[in-house]
Amino acid sequence: MTAPAVSIVIRCRDEARHVGPVLDAIFAQEDAPPFEVLALDSGSRDGTLAVLAHHPVRVEHLAADAFTFGRALNRGAQLARGAIVVYLSAHSRPLTRRWIAALAGPFAEPAVVAAFGRQVPVPGVNPIEALATTRLFPPSPPPGVRFSNANGAARRAAVLARPFDEEIPAAEDHLWACGVSPPERIAYVPEAAVAHSHPMTLGEWRFRFYINGLAAEYARRRRGVELPWGEDTLGRVLLGRAGAFARLAGALARRGEMRALARLPAYALARTVWFARGVREGTRRYGAAAP
Repeated sequence: MTAPAVSIVIRCRDEARHVGPVLDAIFAQEDAPPFEVLALDSGSRDGTLAVLAHHPVRVEHLAADAFTFGRALNRGAQLARGAIVVYLSAHSRPLTRRWIAALAGPFAEPAVVAAFGRQVPVPGVNPIEALATTRLFPPSPPPGVRFSNANGAARRAAVLARPFDEEIPAAEDHLWACGVSPPERIAYVPEAAVAHSHPMTLGEWRFRFYINGLAAEYARRRRGVELPWGEDTLGRVLLGRAGAFARLAGALARRGEMRALARLPAYALARTVWFARGVREGTRRYGAAAP
């Protein structure tokens, strides 16, 4: 068989509710280069595998106890047959029929080693996350992040030569992007948009800010890299970020998002206390700083 130009790698675990519409959007693409879809499942028990079986998808497996975000990305690149690997979360639904064509387009330039698209909040998502997503992934460059594997692509050869870190608990995509230097570059392609959000409950906020704190210390101590949020200590957040929380409160009030406004203190608490806990745990777990 002729190898496809693009391999779309979808990481799955209990995504039966979302992965069907995502696959429908992928197989409705137009003007796309030849592509394959590879689903990398990590122990789904909710019917995800049955949904996958109704689509022309190659299903591979990564044991749940072996899963890390970086290991899944690397495994996907190893299994891929295309020269370009598109990484897509199982709940990131492409919004246009030229999503693949747009995301693959920048690779015509040899210097481009990766590209990523816009993420649009899912209607009805928590407004706090909707505002953050819109800020990080605007409709025109520059984005607020370096790279995202929820809707991003990379040259397979580049990932095989410099794999994603398999130990960092979060931000593996950002850490990988920190290793890209001129003349190589990462392209932002806002027209390659997907609908992507998380249900940002208090439990979700606590978990995410905690692992962000862990990741910041891992990057600093094991890799000698400062993540952008690495200095978000409790004192800095309380003193230097008070204005940001106030602006967020104002934006929610102007939009009439009273329920989200009422939950803002819980968000601020998770962002400060649980991030600080992650930093403390990372300091203990990862030891002395990298030279």
